[in-house]
Formats: sequence, structure tokens, C-alpha cells
Amino acid sequence: GEIRAFKRVMERGFVYRGLKPVYWCFDCGSSLAEFEIEYADKKSTTLDVAFKAHEPAKLAAAFGLTALAKDAFVVIWTTTAWTIPANQALNLNPAITYALVDTERGLLVLAESLVEDCMGRYGLTGTVLATALGEKLGGLEFEHPLYDVKNEDGSYGYRRLSPVYLADYATADDGTGVVHSSPAYGLEDFNSCVSHGLALDAILNPVQGNGTYAPDFPLFGGQHIWKAVPVVIEALRSAGRLMATKDITHSYPHCWRHK
Repeated sequence: GEIRAFKRVMERGFVYRGLKPVYWCFDCGSSLAEFEIEYADKKSTTLDVAFKAHEPAKLAAAFGLTALAKDAFVVIWTTTAWTIPANQALNLNPAITYALVDTERGLLVLAESLVEDCMGRYGLTGTVLATALGEKLGGLEFEHPLYDVKNEDGSYGYRRLSPVYLADYATADDGTGVVHSSPAYGLEDFNSCVSHGLALDAILNPVQGNGTYAPDFPLFGGQHIWKAVPVVIEALRSAGRLMATKDITHSYPHCWRHK
């Protein structure tokens, strides 16, 4: 009876084969169902990271300006430094007002309501030059924060662009109002990137089942993601893309078996 009912569900087109990110336990070496997840406090390092505008003229136009006098950056805030190397997009909320702020470290794109908090966090003074709704910024492209960093062999491992995708789950509750997107490591990121046309086989998934980056992954290959966090932070700092960092304690998913 169950099989027959399932057959009818399939015949109506409600069953399909697809992909999505799922929780994975390094200790079990297996995926975890939602009910196998528990939450506990974990110490993490927050990062504010700057992505340089690839086409500043288009960014200027989005803010109603004729040109930009300095390099411009959109700034994201995250608690998962290990996902930054796999970044492939940026998410802004179409209904939030974003500000272009003139600072000593260039022009920064931030949610207007968070400018004061961000300036305090970065130790900068800023002047708002213009504002625009997030919907005006969709499709703009920014450079990965490690865009100009060379591998040991002189090649560039992160010469790729991060387009702006508009998504309601980017909020101005905290951080910068901008969410960085690594589609292999979050369901909302995955859905946003795929819905905007990112091919499934183009999604970067460098973390292996044991928690280490693939051996051939640029700069961080073979390192366990937890141990790589300070290495990623230092790489961002050396590249001039780290705006701020601090340690916090927050709720984080854990495997119910190994806690």
C-alpha cells in the first residue's frame, strides 16, 4: 500500500532527484538528519571582510554618482572564516537601504542602519556619500578577497568574482547587512546561487569528509578547517581585506553522538 501511494506521488511529479547541502559529522564520517543535530555554545572568531568592486563605474552608477574617487569595497560579516575560501557570491536584501561610506580605507558599502556600528568596530571615521536600495546593486561583481594573492608557484588561486544576488535572508539586524555566500555550506546560500543560475557542477566544495581542505586547494590545502581559521584570517589581513575580527561565543550545531 505504501509503495502504491508513493507511485501515485511520483506520477504527479512531486518526487525528483536533486542536490542540497546537508549536515556532516567528521567523526561519524556520514551525513546527519535534522533530528540528529544538537546545539551547544562554541567559541568562534568573527570577521569583517572587504570585497573590492571589480567594475567601480557600475557601482558608482548604482549609487547615482558619476565616478568613484577611491577603491570601493562591499563588506561582509561572518562567524565561519573557513567558508571564505569557497565564497562564490554576495547576498544583499533588495529592500534594505545601503550606504556608500567614505573612509580612510576606501569607500565601503554597508547597510545604512549599521554604518555607525561598523565604523566603531573598524576604528574608522566615515562620511556617507550616497545611499541606494539593495535592488539597485543586484548583479554587481566584486573580487574575492584573496583575488590578488599568489600561490607558491606564482599562480593565482582565487582569481574569481563574487556577483551580488538579492536575497531576503540578508538582514540588517547585525554585522554589515551583507552576507557572503558559499553555496556548498548553507542551504539558503545554495538555493540563492542555484536560483540565480550557478551550475551545480560549478559549486566549490573543497572540504573533504574528514574536515580537511582538499590537498590541491590553493593556500590552505590539506589543513583541517578549524586549524585553518587563523591561517585564513592572516591571509586576509596580509591581503588588506580584513576590516575587523574578534572572538565570540555562540550557538553552533553539533552531532548528537559526539557532542
